[in-house]
Amino acid sequence: MTHTRRLAAIVAAILVVAVMGGYAVGTAAALGDASLPGSVRADDIDDLGDEIDGYQDQIDQTQAERDAAQRRADELSHALENTDARIVEADAKLRDLNEQLPALQEALEIANQKVEAAVVQQGIVADKLAAAEAQDQAISDQIAADEERTADLEALVAAIARETYKGDDATASLDIVFGATDARSFVDEYTAQQSASRVQSNTLAELDEIAAVNRNRGTRQEAVREYIAELKIEADALVVELEGLRDIAQEKKDDVQALLDRQEELRQYLESQRATFLAQQEENERLQQQLRNRVLDLVQKKADSEEALKAAREAAAQQGGKLNDGYLSFPTKVPYKTSSFGMRVHPIYGYARLHAGTDLRAYCGTPIYASASGTVQWATWQAGYGNQVLIDHGYVGGKSLITNYNHLSRFAVSSGQTVARGDLVGYSGNTGSSTACHLHFEVYVNGNVVDPESLLPSFP
Repeated sequence: MTHTRRLAAIVAAILVVAVMGGYAVGTAAALGDASLPGSVRADDIDDLGDEIDGYQDQIDQTQAERDAAQRRADELSHALENTDARIVEADAKLRDLNEQLPALQEALEIANQKVEAAVVQQGIVADKLAAAEAQDQAISDQIAADEERTADLEALVAAIARETYKGDDATASLDIVFGATDARSFVDEYTAQQSASRVQSNTLAELDEIAAVNRNRGTRQEAVREYIAELKIEADALVVELEGLRDIAQEKKDDVQALLDRQEELRQYLESQRATFLAQQEENERLQQQLRNRVLDLVQKKADSEEALKAAREAAAQQGGKLNDGYLSFPTKVPYKTSSFGMRVHPIYGYARLHAGTDLRAYCGTPIYASASGTVQWATWQAGYGNQVLIDHGYVGGKSLITNYNHLSRFAVSSGQTVARGDLVGYSGNTGSSTACHLHFEVYVNGNVVDPESLLPSFP
């Protein structure tokens, strides 16, 4: 708008000249002297009017194109900002999931180890239980065999007792003596009776021994069965514990799988946005450059006029100086660089682009100052840059110098305003494609972006 007003001023000056020229022509004709100085012909005035109309058409067309480009840039900037926010959010979530994954995998591994340990312990208890039950069965078998042996021995004792005690002892003894037909018969009968007595005695002793052994076996079997009962309780508890551990392990596995699924979902989303995002970035940068170029074209058209060029040269001659380190002042009171001019790699998609300025730490609302004296070309919203102040510092050492101040929260100057070095131009913010409050400071020499540090003092 400033350039339009300046062109309008030039046109107005031409009109004044034309009107004054027409007045001079009229006066000269009235006096009958057509050769008076400053007189012009009617044809010259018509030609000048046509030229003025042509300038106005160019101005109107340029203004319309600028407005349309600004609208498209604003729309694209808003769309890009929303897309970028979603992409950044998705990438942040993906990074967070990447950090969570090792812990979840470790928890799953621990849960699986506990399951495996419980399975091993369950196997050990099962083996102990099988051995104890086998021991119990063996004891039962031994007791059953002894009971059968005891029955046989008791039957033998009963038989001996019946034979031995058919009569009383005295009668039995007399029968042996008087019933014997000879000495040999006596000895055999007596020997048989003594053998039966010994068998009976031995059988009774064996019965006593079996009874004692079985009593010990019964005690041992009772202890074995108590042990079996304990093992069964432990085995039942292990079944419950193992089921719980398996449930926990499954939950951990589900957690890991859900995280992996979410990771894949985010990766697919980020990949699906790659082409669109890069295309939007390129279009946004193109519109920004186009807008700058058109504005600079307007400035150049003004500079092409003889009077404007003469004034610029005179101003440059008076101003003098050279563009070198320290010519510009820091735009913040406490300069602290957070990012330098140069190529920057996108942290998500990895593409390289030019970071066309120097970023300075400037917390939200920090005052921002003019780096040199000049004229505010505009203080307005620019696509990607947010609220921007652009200052034309004229010519220094015969070179055009322009600075701009970006992502401002609000302005302290307006278009067309003259500012001195160190004057307040606005306050830092987070507008445009910025992700945090800071100042993005750019410098143009002869319309080309340069490293601001080449004209700033050394950072403290």
